[in-house]
Amino acid sequence: MNITSSIQPSKRLLELPIYVFAEIAEIKSKLDPNWLIDLSLGSPDSRTPEIILQTLRNKLDLTKNHGYPPFDGKITLRQGIVEWCKRRFGFVLKESQVLPLIGSKEGLAHLPLAYIDPGDISLVPNPHYPVHARGTIIAGGQVHYMPLKQENDFLPELNSIPVDVANKAKLMILSYPNNPTGAIASPGFMKEAVEFARKYNILLCNDLAYSELGFFEHQPQSIFEYLSIDEPAVEFFTFSKTYHMAGWRIGFCIGSEEVIKTLYTLKSNLDYGVSGAIQDTALDALSMPDSYYQELRNLYERRAETTYKKLTDKLSWNIFKPGGAMYLWIPAPEKYEGDGTQFARDLLSKQGIVCTPGIAFGSEGERYVRLALVQPEDKLEEAGERIIKAYS
Repeated sequence: MNITSSIQPSKRLLELPIYVFAEIAEIKSKLDPNWLIDLSLGSPDSRTPEIILQTLRNKLDLTKNHGYPPFDGKITLRQGIVEWCKRRFGFVLKESQVLPLIGSKEGLAHLPLAYIDPGDISLVPNPHYPVHARGTIIAGGQVHYMPLKQENDFLPELNSIPVDVANKAKLMILSYPNNPTGAIASPGFMKEAVEFARKYNILLCNDLAYSELGFFEHQPQSIFEYLSIDEPAVEFFTFSKTYHMAGWRIGFCIGSEEVIKTLYTLKSNLDYGVSGAIQDTALDALSMPDSYYQELRNLYERRAETTYKKLTDKLSWNIFKPGGAMYLWIPAPEKYEGDGTQFARDLLSKQGIVCTPGIAFGSEGERYVRLALVQPEDKLEEAGERIIKAYS
């Protein structure tokens, strides 16, 4: 018997667009992989450092790591995160102000579920990493988008947010170095954002996924360099970008005990946390020497500078010069009349370059494409040559 189901998905799910990276994966699967240069997904191409891999091999042999981990993460990892934050930023945390995560995306998606009720407002940049808005949508909240314009160095104009919206807002999300634009935040802007959140009693969330990827001597900052750890704020970190551990799914957040406890309460009802072996390995990763972080910065700074210079010298395109992260945010050439999606289609079908249409990151990205600098320099050089040949 052939029965057609009449059971429909939830309205909140139907409101979500198809996750663009899944679309890209489907298109790529139909093309010759030897021809493609994949610059779509921000997944580091480098191998996880051998010293980290060896730690994992050792920790997998421990019988205790094959049981359920503590809901709030291993105390040893939380202590290690406290020490890392002290070395990196200079402030002191308590272990109760740290929560390991199954990757920072998981935590960012769950935060609105812990705080946003139907009708509540979140302030989200536009463009933005998709989960920054979708967490609120899934929670039934409303998103007020803060436009990021190239002429403003892709920083939101907080004073342009309507007062009635600011008064109703419950959550504001920031992320610098920024995905997808590569923009960085000045100390002046960080202070302004903190004062805005204080004025309107808004939970300030900072996604610091690219904490170690600042270029040209820029050192990305924590919001807790500008406010007390006891204020209503939370900051997210990931091991994916810094340690080439994207597939391992581990991150962490820090914040006031109240915020951490609230997110922990939600998570303890939804998941069991990260494998004990991966937590032990992440602890060792936090002990990598300063030279490792400098080599990491040099790698992406060199890729960004070389690719940016090649395209702007040969094509005179008005590309934003990134100050961090691992992306180039490229406006569509004039012939596309602001249609970044068609530009991305042509780059894929005619030049074999896989990139992400800017519209995937919000309406303000409509006329852009994002190139992820996640291929060796010879591949980035080849991609540049293909683009120059097609558009010069």
